[in-house]
Amino acid sequence: MIPLILLAVSVVVIYSLVMGTNLDGYGVKQGIFAIIGLAIAILVSFVDYRHFRSIAWIFYVVSILLLLYVDFFGKTVNGAMNWIDLKFFQLQPSEIAKVFSIVVLASFLQSRVGKLRWLDIFVSVLIMTPTLYFIMKEPDAGTAMVLCFIYLVMLLAAKPKKAQLFSIFGLILIAVSVVVLSYFNVKPMGLLLKDYQRQRIAVFLDPSLDPYKSGYNVQQAQITIGSGGLTGKGLGQGPQSQLQFLPEAHTDFIFAGIAESFGFAGSLLIIFIFGYLIYRLLDIAKAALDNFGTLIVIGVAAMIFFQVVISVGMNLGLLPVTGIPLPLLSYGGTSLFVTMFSLGLAQSVFIRHKKIAFH
Repeated sequence: MIPLILLAVSVVVIYSLVMGTNLDGYGVKQGIFAIIGLAIAILVSFVDYRHFRSIAWIFYVVSILLLLYVDFFGKTVNGAMNWIDLKFFQLQPSEIAKVFSIVVLASFLQSRVGKLRWLDIFVSVLIMTPTLYFIMKEPDAGTAMVLCFIYLVMLLAAKPKKAQLFSIFGLILIAVSVVVLSYFNVKPMGLLLKDYQRQRIAVFLDPSLDPYKSGYNVQQAQITIGSGGLTGKGLGQGPQSQLQFLPEAHTDFIFAGIAESFGFAGSLLIIFIFGYLIYRLLDIAKAALDNFGTLIVIGVAAMIFFQVVISVGMNLGLLPVTGIPLPLLSYGGTSLFVTMFSLGLAQSVFIRHKKIAFH
């Protein structure tokens, strides 16, 4: 029910945001994507999730091959080569890599929950390394961040020992320190961040540094959110979005478009709906009959939670602009299909629990 509500909001808001522009028709396309996404979720939910355990490594190989294909033949959009042009559809393998990584990690960790060895942690890092390498090479730092968060949450769900836990957080602290040094261009760490990534962080800290480009996007998103007031201007009535001051209104900044249409009350309701969705996913994870099911659903919850936090934070000007889509709401087929596939997996875990619990 929750995905249906969010998909309905997505279609009507995107339709209202792009009508009368050169993107007119995207609302209808999003409606078609939503129908296909629902079909994917229903089909996946009918499949016993445990069947995916035996083919997890096929997912892994397919994911790497798709990312490798993008590296050689991908289509460049907004400075990143991360799309495969299928003529009738633009496929984004980095999105697919998220859900495939969840299945692969769940398959690897499920027999090691509560008894993780250092070797297991090392191998799990090796599993993630090729995927992260190719995604960073595109470059797509936003998706790489999502994958890192998924990995960390799933690793913690595997119940590492205290010494391992302290080591993991120690490594995170080191990684953050490296990013800070890279931002300040301290050699050799300065090579880790591209100039445009360093610029995004600088503009995030001070939007006035680039008032007509990156800073402009954030400032216009904040103005748009403020324009909605408490109850909103109504669909198709917001001056910021309708006069096209809000950039990427149907994708990166759709939350700002929602806030202008439905106001503070409506946008807060959307956040509560996402919160309830994540709460339900965690309930399913607790009820799962095996570690594989638990880890899959925890991975899905981590993916959705992180994307919502980053996307909303980006719209509010609290976090840097990363291009991470707002799940089920931002325009785009691949992202929507991946999210619905993931929710179908979670539903499969829930259905199998109910079936066996009944007997």
